[in-house]
Amino acid sequence: MSLWFLLLCALTLMAYAGIGGIFLAFSDFIMRSFDLVRNQAGIETMQVLNVEIMRSIFMVLFMGLVILSLVIMIYAALNLDGTVRSLLLLAGISYVIGVFAVTAAGNVPLNNQLAALAPATSQALVFWKEAYMTRWVALNSLRTLACFLASGLTLAALIVR
Repeated sequence: MSLWFLLLCALTLMAYAGIGGIFLAFSDFIMRSFDLVRNQAGIETMQVLNVEIMRSIFMVLFMGLVILSLVIMIYAALNLDGTVRSLLLLAGISYVIGVFAVTAAGNVPLNNQLAALAPATSQALVFWKEAYMTRWVALNSLRTLACFLASGLTLAALIVR
């Protein structure tokens, strides 16, 4: 394994864990806090957050990790063998499917539905309580696990090499 690839894997490992930590904070206490404040305030805050996150470093890391995962997977498939190859392929799959695809297919549509609602309406409150807080948090917890799995698999590959 070349030095540049080792460094790329190490940086990707840290980014997987960092993104996973952000997701964990949302699943563990941020969303619960949004739900405990005056309901309209939680909805409004999440609507603002969903706009602001698009202009953040988080989004650069989130999207960049898809590209890095694919680069690592392609390199591993073509240049490595055995356990290291398998671990890196599984790490990339974990991020691309467990984080990116889950976000695109689950979290983003829920965010878009929330964005379309006026926060002070009963329709928004029902959606928030009955759909958003349950499904979004469950999907986010899945993304958290996928990030930590990707980081653990990458760490294992670096140790085994």
